[in-house]
Formats: sequence, structure tokens, C-alpha cells
Amino acid sequence: MSTSKAYIANIDTKRRDRTLTVRITRMWEVKYNPTSETADSLDMVLFDEQGSQIHALIKKDLIPHFKEVVKEGSVYMISHFGVGNNKRSYQQVQNDSIIWFNSFTSLKFEPEGLVDIPKHKFNFQPFEHLAERNNRKDILTDTNYTKYFLN
Repeated sequence: MSTSKAYIANIDTKRRDRTLTVRITRMWEVKYNPTSETADSLDMVLFDEQGSQIHALIKKDLIPHFKEVVKEGSVYMISHFGVGNNKRSYQQVQNDSIIWFNSFTSLKFEPEGLVDIPKHKFNFQPFEHLAERNNRKDILTDTNYTKYFLN
């Protein structure tokens, strides 16, 4: 079965023969028990050239296999991964799907400049819209309020 290029906006849980070219814009370890010495998953936000984002994760048993390969800020062609419905609370990006790496997942590093994928994406909301996001558990909302004084 050949692998075809896909974009984050078009992936679904049914197709298995797809390859995404993405930048890892954020990466962090998740520990369900804060006192644990090892991470339960290595989570990432992936970003493609169309501007779509998706949450991806590497489960605990596969972290040693991928940890030295994946680097925040780098671009990769990723194939043979799982896709499911994202039902997590406080989602980092607005996407109904989530990707997980498995033992068949393939990563190919792409040198900078071959694909035009920005390094960051932010979804700013007007201050007056923050109240409607209060106490919602479907998406993570962070506020960074800085007041400047002019002398």
C-alpha cells in the first residue's frame, strides 16, 4: 500500500495510508503522578503548511524509541500513525482529532526551507470574549495580561 501526502485538516480515523509533513511547535512530558520519575506520555502540537494544528502523543512505552528523534521546532514527514477522536479536557489546539505514534510510525527529518511551515501560531481572542470561555474544559485558555504605563 502506498502512502499519500495528507494535511491535518483532512485526516480521519479510517485511512491508514497517509503522510503528514509537520513542524513540532510545542513538546512536553505528561506525568499523571507529579512525583513519578518517568513520563506517561510525550505530547506535541503539530502544525502543517496549511496552518492546521493537531495534538499528538507518544505513549510511555514508546518514549525511549522516539525521544531522541523528535525535536521541538523541527519539521518531519510522519507516516503510519494512529488517529482518534480527541475527547481530552483542556485541549491545546482546536481539533476534534488526536494523533498517536505507534511502533510502526515512521519519522523523516525535513531540512529547514524545503517546506514553508511557520514556527508558531496563536489564536488571540478579544478580551471581552474571555468570559464566555470561563470554566470550559474543552479547550485550554491562557491569559497574559500586561499593563503598560507611559511616563
